[in-house]
Amino acid sequence: MKMMKRTLSILLTIVVGIVLLTSCGQSGSSQPAVSAGGASAGDTQSASDKGEPTKVVFAMQTFNVVPPTETIQTVADEVNRYIRETYPEVNIELEWVLYGPGDYTKKINLMMQSGDQLDIFIPSNIATSLSTNQLAPITEALETYGQDLTAIIKEYCGDDVFETVTQNGEIMAVPANKNMGLAAALTYDRDMLADVGFKDEDITDLDSLEPIFEKLREKYPDVYPFVSTDVANKNLPYYFYAKEQIDSIGNDFSVVFGDSGKVVNLFETEEYRALCEQMKMWYDKGFMPQDMATSTMRGTEYMNAGRGFCTYASYGVREDYTDFGKMQSNSTGRNIGAKKIGDPYLTTDFASAVLGIPSTSKAVNEAIQFLNIAYTDEYVYNTLLWGLEGRDYVKVTEDTVDYPEGLTADTVPYCAFMTMGEWGTESYMWGLEDGKTEEEKQANRDYALTVNKTIPKSPYYGFRFDGSDVKNEITALTNVFEQYAYPLMCGSVDVDSTLEEFNKALYDAGLQTVMDAKQEQLDAWVAQNS
Repeated sequence: MKMMKRTLSILLTIVVGIVLLTSCGQSGSSQPAVSAGGASAGDTQSASDKGEPTKVVFAMQTFNVVPPTETIQTVADEVNRYIRETYPEVNIELEWVLYGPGDYTKKINLMMQSGDQLDIFIPSNIATSLSTNQLAPITEALETYGQDLTAIIKEYCGDDVFETVTQNGEIMAVPANKNMGLAAALTYDRDMLADVGFKDEDITDLDSLEPIFEKLREKYPDVYPFVSTDVANKNLPYYFYAKEQIDSIGNDFSVVFGDSGKVVNLFETEEYRALCEQMKMWYDKGFMPQDMATSTMRGTEYMNAGRGFCTYASYGVREDYTDFGKMQSNSTGRNIGAKKIGDPYLTTDFASAVLGIPSTSKAVNEAIQFLNIAYTDEYVYNTLLWGLEGRDYVKVTEDTVDYPEGLTADTVPYCAFMTMGEWGTESYMWGLEDGKTEEEKQANRDYALTVNKTIPKSPYYGFRFDGSDVKNEITALTNVFEQYAYPLMCGSVDVDSTLEEFNKALYDAGLQTVMDAKQEQLDAWVAQNS
């Protein structure tokens, strides 16, 4: 196997999260290449000898501004050119599709229902996708065409990571190769914080924010102290789950606290009620936008415009997460800080930032061939993140980039760096130039090499709930969840009456049936793995 200019044991700068850098590779094809999985150097054959290439449609969610289709196509064209020249044994052609978070799931469902070609996507919930037969088994394809992909994921994430995407002995998805131990963190406007008399160290957890928010509302009446990272504040419960050491074991429709081994209804617990009451208090005091439950405006948009003070953000390079603030400052021109407000707790679901191959795909092998390249070839990965050199980014060093003069992440023609937390090998991501010394970069690499193997894990890590026998109940429960949980997390409804209606609707939709199925499967898994 030909190797990249970096071996598996030498990491590039790693940046984590679901939101963070931009990247795109060097022009030209001078980089050494890894094998495409299953093909030896002597087996190369030109694509023209093999006939028309097989199209692979990859639909990705991005938190950046979604570029026009024709601009996205220029990036796909460059990736396809590079693959043709660097991997002549591979006869595929990528169609790269980007959607915003507000409509990604809807667009994916429409593609599947209408019969449009779709070969790689992000399951919004892998347990739900498994129970509704949306995913194709990929064990054989990985063994044949994804050998390099499998090796690099195991190198960084541990041998047991594939257990989190295995059901009935079949691997059903490809994990993101990243720091999975993301702690709860906030990004915030440091200038506003200082202006109301507080310091970075005053931010310690959610409770510490109330006095800061009070002062902000007085001095900046047009600024929201807290804005949602994603639609309907869907990410905030991650803070709560880690804090309380909750394992959702497949979905939110019953969970396990700590090592109790007992499946309970989360939405009946005092812990969940307390979080809802805190959000209600924030809403009533004007700490959050009043339309947050329905608005598609992202927290970063509020903050970049100076209309938001902070947002929840589980992203970071270092253990203290301060580097993300520096990077966001560089990309936005604002003085942004980042602060860790909770410790990580790794569960199967938290390790489930994954890519799935739809069960309807006619190009399963080719999709794995492409991912085998993208996860191990830094130029392909970074081109899809950063775009085209000179137009969308400029190289600063071998593994860092910057925007062209006068441009930002929001004004370059193409930028999709906020897909990085969803897929790929983040250790191969080019960092946004931020002036770090080589010693600082090495500290980040050292942390990245160990974090996935040292963070606290749920005792049920690796357990994958099979909901295929209760898929009708899960569909009904999902509809109930979206109706009630989103406004509760946005504080826009009465807590007592809404929780009462919510729980009644859950049980009417079959919650007890799902809880019983989970308990039975969990008990069997514990007995087998104890």
